[in-house]
Amino acid sequence: MINEIALPSPRQTFEDNMRPAHLLLQVYQLLDANDEIRTDGQMLSSLRTVVGAGRDEYLLLINHELFLGLVRERANLTPAQLRTSRLCNLLRQSVVASCTALETYLPALLRVNLPLLIRARGRESVPRGDLQITEQFKLLTFTLDEALRIMTEPNPEEFISNQILSNISGSYLSGTRGIAVTGKLLGLTQPWQEIGARLKRETKDLAKTVDTTVSRRNDIVHRGDRSQSDPSGEQQPIEFSWTQSAVHVITDVCNALDELVASQVSHLREMMAE
Repeated sequence: MINEIALPSPRQTFEDNMRPAHLLLQVYQLLDANDEIRTDGQMLSSLRTVVGAGRDEYLLLINHELFLGLVRERANLTPAQLRTSRLCNLLRQSVVASCTALETYLPALLRVNLPLLIRARGRESVPRGDLQITEQFKLLTFTLDEALRIMTEPNPEEFISNQILSNISGSYLSGTRGIAVTGKLLGLTQPWQEIGARLKRETKDLAKTVDTTVSRRNDIVHRGDRSQSDPSGEQQPIEFSWTQSAVHVITDVCNALDELVASQVSHLREMMAE
């Protein structure tokens, strides 16, 4: 008998997708030598001997408190390509990777947990009168055939959950709204307030950072990091400190959401077992 391969959890999926964002930040730190790339000097001469490079081979040396690196001629790199202004593209791709991780994580979290919430709470699983939920699912409808199917399905919660997820796929979950909608569907009354309390940080600051990061991702992907108000202008500057903060906030927010949902699901399982 062939054992079924266990699918990764939503949190593991998030961490796997988030790893490139953190890696890009680390690579930026290693390569950023403040535009001081050496092409000669005593250290370079010593390293030339160590690696067996000929006297005529063009070498680049990156040397700072975090990294000692030697770039050989066949790498076909010039000092200009390793300047901070060029390396900033690593930061931009880190922003893109972090937003992709967020937008992959939210549907995965719903896919795993929403059927249980619907089974346990029934009609109460969807917050009534909530404007964000109403707006998100204003186009969600069930045909007569689908309504009758719900009445005869052995696991109707799975069918309803799949319909909800199918509706979401047409307008992907992202930013503060996506996090709020996901949290509310999974039993959190005030997702952002609960996330802020868990992280012991100001909710408005966390939410602003998430939305600013998603907006910047859109600028990067759609306009080469030019602002929406001036799409033909210069690229917007980007700093390591801001990028690192943005990536860490998305990581922290998703980890907090995961813990809150896990606690909610555990509580529901205990209630259903009684």
